Amino acid sequence: ALLLVVAILVCTLQLCAKESYDAYILYAGSKSIGRTAKDGDVAEIATVISSLKRISEDFDENGEVSVNFSNYLFLSPDEAKERDDVNEALLMSDRSALGSALEHSEYYLCFISKSVYEQYHKVGELERFISLKEHADSHPELEYYSDSAILLSSTAASKLPGLSSLPEDTLICIRQPSFLGSKSDEHIKYLDDAKKMLDNILNMG
Repeated sequence: ALLLVVAILVCTLQLCAKESYDAYILYAGSKSIGRTAKDGDVAEIATVISSLKRISEDFDENGEVSVNFSNYLFLSPDEAKERDDVNEALLMSDRSALGSALEHSEYYLCFISKSVYEQYHKVGELERFISLKEHADSHPELEYYSDSAILLSSTAASKLPGLSSLPEDTLICIRQPSFLGSKSDEHIKYLDDAKKMLDNILNMG
């Protein structure tokens, strides 16, 4: 009984200590985003996160804006043939982790390549990503790859440092609530914040 109490206490403390972020954003595509600084420059991933912070808001109202950015290298077979800088083991690891992230995670707002979209947008007969066509009338400048995918390059956000280096085929999508059945208040908030983040992206002048 004592061990059970201790285990519950440890789990509770871990949950309480879990860091929260205002925005959870996933990138998956052919761009390998640098994590280390070179020649005194800021690491590429830090530049991306800095730009995303400019777009985000203090959704959790803790007095600061924070962004959790997760990125995965994904290459189609044809793309992989054209690259000689790819670690095959890392590529397979990223592909496996991406599949899990798209199934059940905090990452609802996704920046993904067309290859990733074609690979993952269907789950059986269901669509993985929600329709974004509601924004078409108020934002006629947007270019759509499909009802659920907007080309990042058609938004002003694509000109921001870091984001401007993402490939031309990068799409903006929002993932459906988990197909594993997660309807918790926490995940509803993740989805709501992702939609607010998308609004901020589209409303940039």
